[in-house]
Amino acid sequence: MPRFRSLQAKLAALYGALFAVAMIVIAVVAQGMVHTNAQRSVMNELTTSGTVYDRIWAMRERALGSTADVLSRDFGFRSAVASGEIPTIESAVMSLRQRAGVPEAAVVDQSGKVVGAHGALASAIAALPGALDGGRRDAVVTANGAVYRLVISPILAPNEIGWVVLAVKLDAAEMRALEKLSAVPLTATILRHERGHWIASDASLAPDPAIDALVEQSRGVRVPTTLNLSSGQAYALAKPLAGPRGQPEAALLLRYPTALALAPYRPIQLGIALAGLIGLILVVLGSGRLSRSIARPIAALQIAAQSLEEGARTEVLIESDDEIGRLADSFNRMSAGIVQREHRITHLAFHDSLTNLPNRTYFRQSLEQSLGRANRADDRIAVLCLDLDGFKGVNDTLGHPVGDALLLNIGDLLLKLAPEAMVARLGGDEFAIVLSEGFDEDRPRALAQAILDGLTEPMEASGHVVATGTSIGIAISPGDGRDPDTLLKNADLALYRAKQDGRGIFRFFEPSLDEAARRRRRLELDLRIALKAGQFSLDFQPIYDLKAERIGGFEALLRWHHPERGLIPPTEFIPVAEDTGMIITIGEWVMREACRAAADWPPHVRVAVNVSPLQFRNSGFKTVVLQALAYSNIAPQRLEVEITESVFLDGEDIVVSLLHQLREMGVRVALDDFGTGYSSLSYLRSFPFDKIKIDKSFVDSVASDPSAAAIVRAIVDLAAALNMETTAEGVEDEDQLARLRGQGCSSIQGFLFSRPVSCDQVATLLGTGNERMVA
Repeated sequence: MPRFRSLQAKLAALYGALFAVAMIVIAVVAQGMVHTNAQRSVMNELTTSGTVYDRIWAMRERALGSTADVLSRDFGFRSAVASGEIPTIESAVMSLRQRAGVPEAAVVDQSGKVVGAHGALASAIAALPGALDGGRRDAVVTANGAVYRLVISPILAPNEIGWVVLAVKLDAAEMRALEKLSAVPLTATILRHERGHWIASDASLAPDPAIDALVEQSRGVRVPTTLNLSSGQAYALAKPLAGPRGQPEAALLLRYPTALALAPYRPIQLGIALAGLIGLILVVLGSGRLSRSIARPIAALQIAAQSLEEGARTEVLIESDDEIGRLADSFNRMSAGIVQREHRITHLAFHDSLTNLPNRTYFRQSLEQSLGRANRADDRIAVLCLDLDGFKGVNDTLGHPVGDALLLNIGDLLLKLAPEAMVARLGGDEFAIVLSEGFDEDRPRALAQAILDGLTEPMEASGHVVATGTSIGIAISPGDGRDPDTLLKNADLALYRAKQDGRGIFRFFEPSLDEAARRRRRLELDLRIALKAGQFSLDFQPIYDLKAERIGGFEALLRWHHPERGLIPPTEFIPVAEDTGMIITIGEWVMREACRAAADWPPHVRVAVNVSPLQFRNSGFKTVVLQALAYSNIAPQRLEVEITESVFLDGEDIVVSLLHQLREMGVRVALDDFGTGYSSLSYLRSFPFDKIKIDKSFVDSVASDPSAAAIVRAIVDLAAALNMETTAEGVEDEDQLARLRGQGCSSIQGFLFSRPVSCDQVATLLGTGNERMVA
């Protein structure tokens, strides 16, 4: 693209180019309209001519048919045909040819003998009567390199004894007569099908694939189109002419050269070109004059813009009230507003839009600068990370506007409690505070406690009284980190510990927290490998039926044999599996393996499987149970699913519905660790469990503590009243067993009878009958 040093030349070239483009577009549109109108006009005429030809031939076919019918009904002629009097038939045919004005006429009898025609035409006539269907009386055939339209009339005496056939040759003379009927000088051509191509009978067109395609397409829908022939481009319409059996042997092609169709529009095209040239000259002259009037104030604006780019506050003298003057005024106001917007943009980039506190980006940069100064001055920096407790519930129940108002109030509270510190909102319900500049040693602890105390009372937010709290993690440099990433990570670890220890408290970072976090990450990675590598196995602890005096079932207990660390207790890896969601996959494996092992046990022996709340609430849990039963082929009544009260925390209705579905399948459901929750009785009322498992904490002192014995007795009586079984967990001595047996407990489980055993040892244990195995 050429470069212009002069604005006048640039404007002249620009407007000239734009006008030229506009004129080209106009010319293209006009040319398209010309072509469209010309094509529509010619196509309509082609379609009309095709229709006219159809109507004319229909009239002629009726006229020829009527003429042939006169002869076929003549008594003397029928007698001659019946008796085979050839001279009489030939005389009648010759007379018919003259009356009908056709070049060929013939008679064909039942045997296919033709009188009045010879050669290929005679063969076509002989085959015609048997080839017509659907009451047709005419067809187009090719014979001797010519195309004929044949009209047939039956000879009845009273049955058919032959047919009179009239043949009209579709030659050049016939086509010229058709052309005279059109309002435009169309060219009509008869095509015959020969060796896979459609060839003009008068040799006026060379074989062309485009013609072949047009005729084949016209068999379904007759659509005018444009053909690129060797003689030039033309609009064309093809009409296949039905042969004896419906398949065309010939076709009518109507065409009109495109050049002739466009000839009337040539003056319009020339006029558009001349008008465009004159307009281009006028635009170039006008743009030059316009450029001179605006170049000087634009140059002034350019100088002012350069000064503004360099950071200088500048204004332009306004000399007129036209567009240039208004542009200068806008520039002056823009120059004044740029400084304000830059300050606003900077503020938005580094501050939270809701609380107007510093955001994570600004917090990170400020912490890095504070650490740099503290490291050089051998000073300390304290970081407090805060996470609100139960904030998601506020948003879900009261709505986000209330949650936003609560965040604003908490931000104001933090600023009030720590006026000397930097308070930032890191995102969501996370806040952070940086203490620097030589704070007292006890200041982080005191500030954390003040924040906890300030949030103990419910807070008003958007017309609602909201109870909230927070957990706080504290890290102090340089001992807990000399760079922002380490210090923040350690403060987060301390926050995580505060949440684990019960929420609503604060914790300082300790090196053991970092070590625990690394162990946890290592444990997560090992857990993902353990299931694939087959490191899990199941042990089974017997459940002894006190009434039947035999083993009534086994509880499946998950074991992890780590290749390096050995046996890892479930209390260490199960919480990690639940936090990461891997408990769902592990639980599926436990369910399948437990049912598979139980398939080899006696029919009266059940298998109990503990199910975590996360696994139980998973939408596919019911399917997992069904598949485990199907693969193992054990009766559903032999599977006992053990759940704890914690499955009810996210909604009782959904849990109870799933429990009823399991009951309908025949699966037994046991409530584990009964008595340790705060609402066990309400759960028993909501769903009739098959069994209640009495927690070990009551069983330990059942023989020595009257209050524990009373609680156990109450649980057993309650279960009996509700038609539920009871299993006492953790039975380890004879006194406990005697007291539980006397109180009516259904079954026991514990080391007194047997420690958990491997799957291979179950058969041995079952083979001992009623004999106890004391570990």
